[in-house]
Amino acid sequence: MNILIIEDHALVREGIAIIIRAIRADANIVQADSCASGIEAAAGGQFDLVLLDLQLPDMPGFVALERFRREYEGVPVVVVSGMEDRDTVMRALDLGAKAFVPKSADSSKIREALEALLEGRVYLPESLVGPGRGAPAVAPATAPDWSLTERQLEVLALLVAGLPNKLIARRLDIAESTVKIHVSAILRELRVTSRTQALIAVARAGVRLPVLAPSKPAGWPR
Repeated sequence: MNILIIEDHALVREGIAIIIRAIRADANIVQADSCASGIEAAAGGQFDLVLLDLQLPDMPGFVALERFRREYEGVPVVVVSGMEDRDTVMRALDLGAKAFVPKSADSSKIREALEALLEGRVYLPESLVGPGRGAPAVAPATAPDWSLTERQLEVLALLVAGLPNKLIARRLDIAESTVKIHVSAILRELRVTSRTQALIAVARAGVRLPVLAPSKPAGWPR
């Protein structure tokens, strides 16, 4: 598994890398201290997961997330940030982040989050996405209530990773129109109306989704 950590504080980068190696000793970890160096690293390799800080010196706020999602839209991006308010979390998810890990979490929680992500589950802190003002209305469906086919679970895994329909179609070698049919069926089954709400529903249910082998997304050299 190839993982890119984009974080300007070396201590935080090394701490995350140590936790990942404790979970996956064979993980290949590349570190970058700015958005520019992260994009440069991404251009030279293929990553299964990117851990991105929102407060980078050369591209603060959500600009880095938006740029990375635009240039490498097929790569799952996890936001690791000190900005932890609900609006920040929801905006990160709306912009295509696969997960959100707060920097204030202790090492055991960060390990729990990374273990979940590496196993194909979705991690979102309950305190940040639980019921409350501003939270999307997600129906209380639980995983055993979901009646999804194996193909629909694959589509769901790529959907919550932030991939658009065209890349889901390319990854699964099916027509984009077929992907749209699956997505509609998935949202209906989960009783939600958007990708962000689906992501939250999956996180709440603790469902383990298929971990699919990566393919080179748009933006990587062929």
